[in-house]
Amino acid sequence: MYVVVAGGGHMGTHLVSRLVAHGQETSVIDASREVTDRIFNEQGVVVFTGSATDMDVLERAGIKRADVAVAMMGRDADNLAFCLLARYYGVPRVLARMLNPQYEVPYRLVGATKIHSEADIIVNSFLTSIEYPAIGALMQVGRGDIVAFDVRIPPGSPVAGLKVSEIVRREGFPRNCVFIAVESQSGEVEVTEGRTVIQAGANVIMAAHRPDLPQVLGFLTSTERGAESTQESDVVEALSFVGFLSGVAREDLASLAAGARFEKRRPGDVVYQAGDAGDRLYVLTRGAVELASPGGGRTVLRAPAQFGEAGALVGDARDHGARVLEDADLLALDGSTLRAIMLRNPFLALELAKTLGERSTGSGAP
Repeated sequence: MYVVVAGGGHMGTHLVSRLVAHGQETSVIDASREVTDRIFNEQGVVVFTGSATDMDVLERAGIKRADVAVAMMGRDADNLAFCLLARYYGVPRVLARMLNPQYEVPYRLVGATKIHSEADIIVNSFLTSIEYPAIGALMQVGRGDIVAFDVRIPPGSPVAGLKVSEIVRREGFPRNCVFIAVESQSGEVEVTEGRTVIQAGANVIMAAHRPDLPQVLGFLTSTERGAESTQESDVVEALSFVGFLSGVAREDLASLAAGARFEKRRPGDVVYQAGDAGDRLYVLTRGAVELASPGGGRTVLRAPAQFGEAGALVGDARDHGARVLEDADLLALDGSTLRAIMLRNPFLALELAKTLGERSTGSGAP
């Protein structure tokens, strides 16, 4: 597929990078030599310096063989002219970035086959975040009465641990709402079937009528404050001892809590050895633990502290061992969940790197 993009500003550049990543043949037209040079150097696509409303420039760009033409310039008047000329040259699909909604009819008159209103996209995104904070992303389908969205299932949700077939039969579940897919805490996506089990901490992708959103969100995300609350609050309190998690949203801490377990260890117990799989981060809430590297370096940690971060973050084999010195209470956190949270919160990687750096320079710790 050959795509001609008119406009190499911030939005245009972002679109081009995505097109290149998807293997689409792409060329860019922009009036600024600085812009076209930058895009050529960064993306390696064919660029043309000149006006996207100049027929000579369009012909040099191969507009006649284009499968798609995209108007991404910063003025609606320029985008309108480009769309008109693209249709004149027979481009079958002409997409337009519309900055001012008042231009919708003119865009249709000049033959734009798809109009993307920048204002509507941004405003709808903000409205979704304001009205339905539990929703991660929402997409309108058709005229907007049907919406596709994703929502996280919190620990303590009444549907956690149930099959999809069981959930849809429960009283209070909207009949016009359907499950599409589920994303586990480790990032694996599975198309849902009736036998698919929805676990706490997972993101579910669904479709529903917009008026049913409050009902379905309440059904999925309300928590039963009985047995769940004590366990979760204990875990969250323990996580408060972990310095690099101080900036994590409570819902992400709850995701960690869903896969966590408390352990009681006696002096001499081996938590893990060098070479073991780095699948967990440990939080020490009571007692003392000794970390020992094969090279002879030793560090004693006393509560509150955490250890095993590096292995849990990358999943590699441990480069040191951990042994209990005094009666210890540990909280073991799942490494795959930690990695998923790190991907959503890149700044945490910096905090973790600082923590590991301070420990390594403090006393030769592993």
